[in-house]
Amino acid sequence: MFKGINHVGIVVQSIDDTLGFLSETFGAEEVSRVELPQLQQVSSIVRIGNGQFELMEPMGPDGVVGKFLEGKGGGLHHISLLCDDLDAACQEMEAKGFKVLGRMPDGPRVAFLHPKASKGILFELAEKR
Repeated sequence: MFKGINHVGIVVQSIDDTLGFLSETFGAEEVSRVELPQLQQVSSIVRIGNGQFELMEPMGPDGVVGKFLEGKGGGLHHISLLCDDLDAACQEMEAKGFKVLGRMPDGPRVAFLHPKASKGILFELAEKR
């Protein structure tokens, strides 16, 4: 069902500043960048070796990322787990008592597990594309 860690999501004030730091320090490379107005955020996938980060920058104060940055000052947001079938993974996790959040009918094939049932860790389930 789960194939491994897809990426680690990190909320940052500025993708460009953080990417510059990661590039100079660790040789990071930006793989993609996308604006997600429905979520009020910009996301950048950054690769270091065979690992990936998602850098998330708010587009304004009202989205989840903006509120996270304001309340916590940025940092680790979520751990994304790769799965073959998002619908089956969500059903399995709901059967185990998890509340599934954040599924978007027109967006990326991802869902989140409420952190209350996972020891305070926000997990994202991401379908392999």
